[in-house]
Amino acid sequence: MRYFLMLILLVCMAIPSVADGSREQAVRDLKGLNDRFNEAAAAGDADALVDLYSDDTLWIAQNKPPVQGLEEPRKLFEFVTSNNGKVSHTIDHLFVSEDATLAVMIGSVDAEIASAGMDATGTYLFVLKPEGGSWKIVTDMWHQHSKN
Repeated sequence: MRYFLMLILLVCMAIPSVADGSREQAVRDLKGLNDRFNEAAAAGDADALVDLYSDDTLWIAQNKPPVQGLEEPRKLFEFVTSNNGKVSHTIDHLFVSEDATLAVMIGSVDAEIASAGMDATGTYLFVLKPEGGSWKIVTDMWHQHSKN
Protein backbone atom coordinates (compact mmCIF):
# COMPACT_ATOMS: atom_id res chain seq x y z
CA MET A 1 0.00 0.00 0.00
CA ARG A 2 2.84 2.36 0.83
CA TYR A 3 4.39 1.91 -2.62
CA PHE A 4 1.01 2.47 -4.25
CA LEU A 5 0.61 5.79 -2.39
CA MET A 6 4.13 6.82 -3.39
CA LEU A 7 3.34 6.01 -7.02
CA ILE A 8 0.14 8.10 -6.86
CA LEU A 9 2.10 10.99 -5.33
CA LEU A 10 4.75 10.81 -8.07
CA VAL A 11 2.11 10.73 -10.80
CA CYS A 12 0.31 13.73 -9.30
CA MET A 13 3.57 15.64 -9.07
CA ALA A 14 4.32 14.90 -12.73
CA ILE A 15 0.99 16.17 -14.06
CA PRO A 16 1.79 19.90 -13.69
CA SER A 17 5.12 19.48 -15.46
CA VAL A 18 3.40 17.71 -18.35
CA ALA A 19 0.87 20.54 -18.58
CA ASP A 20 3.67 23.11 -18.40
CA GLY A 21 5.47 21.26 -21.18
CA SER A 22 2.43 21.39 -23.44
CA ARG A 23 1.99 25.10 -22.68
CA GLU A 24 5.64 25.74 -23.44
CA GLN A 25 5.28 23.86 -26.72
CA ALA A 26 2.10 25.80 -27.48
CA VAL A 27 3.95 29.09 -26.96
CA ARG A 28 6.69 27.96 -29.37
CA ASP A 29 4.09 26.82 -31.91
CA LEU A 30 2.17 30.09 -31.66
CA LYS A 31 5.31 32.17 -32.12
CA GLY A 32 5.99 29.98 -35.16
CA LEU A 33 2.50 30.73 -36.47
CA ASN A 34 3.25 34.45 -36.20
CA ASP A 35 6.52 33.87 -38.08
CA ARG A 36 4.64 31.96 -40.80
CA PHE A 37 2.14 34.83 -41.05
CA ASN A 38 4.97 37.33 -41.59
CA GLU A 39 6.78 35.04 -44.04
CA ALA A 40 3.63 34.45 -46.10
CA ALA A 41 2.85 38.18 -46.12
CA ALA A 42 6.43 38.99 -47.23
CA ALA A 43 6.20 36.35 -49.96
CA GLY A 44 2.82 37.68 -51.17
CA ASP A 45 1.21 34.28 -50.55
CA ALA A 46 -2.50 34.88 -49.84
CA ASP A 47 -3.24 31.12 -49.76
CA ALA A 48 -0.65 30.55 -47.02
CA LEU A 49 -2.15 33.41 -45.00
CA VAL A 50 -5.68 32.03 -45.33
CA ASP A 51 -4.40 28.56 -44.39
CA LEU A 52 -3.60 29.90 -40.90
CA TYR A 53 -7.34 30.32 -40.28
CA SER A 54 -10.03 27.85 -39.29
CA ASP A 55 -12.76 27.33 -41.90
CA ASP A 56 -15.34 28.91 -39.60
CA THR A 57 -13.22 31.84 -38.42
CA LEU A 58 -15.03 34.78 -36.88
CA TRP A 59 -13.71 37.90 -38.71
CA ILE A 60 -14.21 41.22 -36.91
CA ALA A 61 -13.06 44.23 -38.94
CA GLN A 62 -13.46 47.78 -37.72
CA ASN A 63 -16.75 49.50 -38.53
CA LYS A 64 -18.24 46.33 -40.02
CA PRO A 65 -20.43 43.59 -38.61
CA PRO A 66 -18.62 40.34 -37.73
CA VAL A 67 -18.73 37.60 -40.36
CA GLN A 68 -17.88 33.94 -40.21
CA GLY A 69 -15.82 31.98 -42.70
CA LEU A 70 -12.82 32.58 -44.94
CA GLU A 71 -14.32 34.88 -47.58
CA GLU A 72 -13.37 38.18 -45.90
CA PRO A 73 -9.85 37.14 -44.86
CA ARG A 74 -9.26 35.84 -48.39
CA LYS A 75 -10.49 39.10 -49.95
CA LEU A 76 -8.22 41.18 -47.73
CA PHE A 77 -5.13 39.02 -48.22
CA GLU A 78 -5.64 38.79 -51.98
CA PHE A 79 -5.97 42.58 -52.13
CA VAL A 80 -2.81 43.06 -50.06
CA THR A 81 -0.73 40.52 -51.96
CA SER A 82 -1.95 41.53 -55.45
CA ASN A 83 -0.95 45.12 -54.64
CA ASN A 84 2.50 44.18 -53.31
CA GLY A 85 1.50 45.23 -49.81
CA LYS A 86 3.82 44.93 -46.87
CA VAL A 87 2.27 43.62 -43.67
CA SER A 88 4.00 42.47 -40.51
CA HIS A 89 2.75 41.37 -37.10
CA THR A 90 4.50 41.51 -33.76
CA ILE A 91 3.26 39.73 -30.65
CA ASP A 92 2.73 42.05 -27.68
CA HIS A 93 0.82 39.61 -25.44
CA LEU A 94 0.33 35.86 -25.65
CA PHE A 95 -1.95 33.94 -23.30
CA VAL A 96 -2.22 30.14 -23.38
CA SER A 97 -4.78 28.23 -21.33
CA GLU A 98 -3.51 25.85 -18.66
CA ASP A 99 -4.46 22.84 -20.79
CA ALA A 100 -3.08 24.42 -24.00
CA THR A 101 -6.42 24.14 -25.80
CA LEU A 102 -7.01 27.86 -26.31
CA ALA A 103 -4.77 30.88 -26.83
CA VAL A 104 -5.16 34.62 -27.27
CA MET A 105 -2.53 36.59 -29.16
CA ILE A 106 -2.59 40.38 -29.14
CA GLY A 107 -0.16 42.40 -31.14
CA SER A 108 0.74 45.24 -33.40
CA VAL A 109 0.52 45.36 -37.16
CA ASP A 110 2.25 47.55 -39.71
CA ALA A 111 0.67 47.67 -43.16
CA GLU A 112 1.72 49.56 -46.24
CA ILE A 113 0.14 49.35 -49.67
CA ALA A 114 1.79 52.14 -51.63
CA SER A 115 -0.40 51.64 -54.72
CA ALA A 116 -3.51 52.18 -52.56
CA GLY A 117 -2.00 55.11 -50.66
CA MET A 118 -2.15 53.19 -47.38
CA ASP A 119 0.45 53.44 -44.64
CA ALA A 120 -1.10 52.22 -41.42
CA THR A 121 -0.46 50.72 -38.05
CA GLY A 122 -2.89 48.91 -35.82
CA THR A 123 -3.71 46.20 -33.35
CA TYR A 124 -4.91 42.64 -33.85
CA LEU A 125 -6.40 40.08 -31.50
CA PHE A 126 -6.39 36.41 -32.45
CA VAL A 127 -8.19 33.64 -30.60
CA LEU A 128 -6.54 30.36 -31.57
CA LYS A 129 -7.26 26.66 -31.04
CA PRO A 130 -5.40 23.50 -31.97
CA GLU A 131 -7.00 22.00 -35.05
CA GLY A 132 -5.72 19.10 -37.11
CA GLY A 133 -2.24 19.06 -35.58
CA SER A 134 -1.58 22.81 -35.74
CA TRP A 135 -2.92 26.02 -34.27
CA LYS A 136 -5.60 27.83 -36.27
CA ILE A 137 -6.99 31.32 -35.89
CA VAL A 138 -10.67 31.01 -34.93
CA THR A 139 -11.29 34.70 -34.28
CA ASP A 140 -9.51 37.68 -35.83
CA MET A 141 -10.40 41.12 -34.55
CA TRP A 142 -8.38 44.07 -35.83
CA HIS A 143 -8.22 47.81 -36.01
CA GLN A 144 -5.93 50.05 -38.02
CA HIS A 145 -5.30 53.74 -38.43
CA SER A 146 -3.17 55.87 -40.71
CA LYS A 147 0.35 56.70 -39.54
CA ASN A 148 -0.10 60.26 -40.82
